[in-house]
Amino acid sequence: MKNKKALNIILCVFIILLSTGGNAVWAQKVVVPEVGKTYLFEIKNGTSRQGKLDSLDATYYYITDQATGPDRVYKEGVSKIKEIRVSAKGFFANPHYSRYLFGPSAIPHPKAEFYWNNLLLEYNTVQYGVTNNFSVGFGGLLFTTLSGNIALTPNFKYSVKLAEKDHVAGGALAFIIRPDKENKVAKAALPFAVYTHGDSESNITAGLGWWVDDENSWAKSPTAYLAGSKRLSRNWMLQGEGFFLTNEENISIFLISARNIRPTSSWDFGALVIKVSDTTIPLPAIGYTLKF
Repeated sequence: MKNKKALNIILCVFIILLSTGGNAVWAQKVVVPEVGKTYLFEIKNGTSRQGKLDSLDATYYYITDQATGPDRVYKEGVSKIKEIRVSAKGFFANPHYSRYLFGPSAIPHPKAEFYWNNLLLEYNTVQYGVTNNFSVGFGGLLFTTLSGNIALTPNFKYSVKLAEKDHVAGGALAFIIRPDKENKVAKAALPFAVYTHGDSESNITAGLGWWVDDENSWAKSPTAYLAGSKRLSRNWMLQGEGFFLTNEENISIFLISARNIRPTSSWDFGALVIKVSDTTIPLPAIGYTLKF
């Protein structure tokens, strides 16, 4: 009964986070634009402008977009301001680089940055940067859990920068599962260590995890992990990831997607392929990420 009550509380918190975009827990800070930084200005008519802030007065923000040149933004028409990063080529930065479509990179999740990720409507996660090195997250199968078959996945990651393009990280992904009408709660975890070479725009990641659960204890062999991403253009990047587990059965999971990126959000369009021994199951993979 205590386990069931605790899981219901966790589920309620998760639903609140999703329905409010996290603002109920982490209020958005008010952005005060600073000259020399780059911002996305959302306009009340539904459009937006972006650029480096050159100066401002009582009426306008004067900006320069590396693609379109000088511009000005009427202050009274602005509904929201978000600081964004811009690459040397003038592209806005990949807004979701601490993770791929599912697995982690070793690049840290910035302090106070909060985002929501959705895969095929069913799998939802929220991530938050506690410090510039440590981040926590919570996810699960939304409709499965709401139907009474609880499936939740809390996680954490701690990252360390070794050099400009070299990072290592350690963490764990936990699993809490309770089938409907069963009192027993199954618990498992996948501790992991990963190394990433590259930056937020183009990188490759390799790592190992070791599955452990409350029924079978530690797996006989580790789970290998390989992933990478490559920026192709202003709005597109290609990414892929693979998970390889060899125990009683050989299990491989592959995810490949084309990511359409915007300053604070991204869409992923790709495929998920699950291979168990001689059986192969292909599935579509459509995901969405929003950074608050």
